[in-house]
Amino acid sequence: MLKRFAAEAWRRADAGELADEELHRCAAQWAGLYNRMHTHEDDETASRFQIAADSGERADG
Repeated sequence: MLKRFAAEAWRRADAGELADEELHRCAAQWAGLYNRMHTHEDDETASRFQIAADSGERADG
């Protein structure tokens, strides 16, 4: 069912009608992955806290 929507979204992205941030929420996806990781490097932690600050949420949640 979603294939039509995905195809249209990619068509718009390829045509320059959508920015990467509009196509998919990379930061939100990365933050979710970070929260599931067992170990965190210092740069990863700093990035996660920056994402949380930018989105107005707690970094640990």
